[in-house]
Amino acid sequence: MIWPGRIAIVLAGAALLGGMMQTAPDYNSVVQPFRHHVAAGGTGEARSFRARFTGLRLADRIAFRHFSRDLVRDSDGVFLVAEIEAEARLASQRLDAVWQGASGRRYALSRRAEGIPRGLESRWFQPGLSNRAVAVFELPEDEVAGGALVLTGGFIAVFDSALYLAPPALPERQPIIRFEP
Repeated sequence: MIWPGRIAIVLAGAALLGGMMQTAPDYNSVVQPFRHHVAAGGTGEARSFRARFTGLRLADRIAFRHFSRDLVRDSDGVFLVAEIEAEARLASQRLDAVWQGASGRRYALSRRAEGIPRGLESRWFQPGLSNRAVAVFELPEDEVAGGALVLTGGFIAVFDSALYLAPPALPERQPIIRFEP
């Protein structure tokens, strides 16, 4: 009579373990930054930085001076220029940005705009000091409306926060945006 009791305990344990395995989140959903959605015009507070979206511009072409050369870049899509103001909270750090379009696709900073004045890829943010930066994305025009700027800490983004900043009102598309030093 002792065997049926032992078998029942083993089967109950196996069923419990199977249920736990089916409901446990996978690695990709566990190791993600904590999402904070910020309304247009608001300031987002992450664990290691705070930021706000200060402006948005759209253009067919961008122009800037890099290493004493005047460069002009054009696009088959649109250049989205996101202006932000940010401040580190704990230690000096860099920020990474992506644009999450209306379809959910993510667009990285345009490498064709590297070297622009105040570019996000070259900025360090300090605790207690507010600093302005510009992030330039190249994307299809239909990905702008309904999208969001996603900011994360440059080195420790996995267990930190990600700010999803809603853009201000969409401006008119300009033929060219010139970045001055």
